[in-house]
Amino acid sequence: MVRIWYDASVIAHPFVLATFWASYKSAMEEKYLPLAENYVFEREGKVTGFISLVGENVCALFVAPEAQEKGTGRALLEHAKILKGSLSLKVYRDNKKAIIFYEKSGFRAVGEDVDEHTGCVQILMNWRTSN
Repeated sequence: MVRIWYDASVIAHPFVLATFWASYKSAMEEKYLPLAENYVFEREGKVTGFISLVGENVCALFVAPEAQEKGTGRALLEHAKILKGSLSLKVYRDNKKAIIFYEKSGFRAVGEDVDEHTGCVQILMNWRTSN
């Protein structure tokens, strides 16, 4: 999962230096992923994406670059919706592709803040069963 997270992060977030993502690999593996409920998507026996939840918060949703645009992210998000009655997440404002994906999935922007690690503005988004 860390490889998918890193590869997808570098591509989806060109406004953040790749060295930043590289510096977080061990923390992702040893700290963040173990704290979450993690669900993977497999295609032909290979993990191609994952979603990490802490309560109703989507902490991570990443799809391997070669597996994007094939329904993996949508399937993972729909699984999370079935498990939870509502979901919230943060997405970088400069990640337009992800914002469009979440809006099409029924999420609505409810605010903004600044990521303390990158200094980038994040959009706060929520989804509720009644959306």
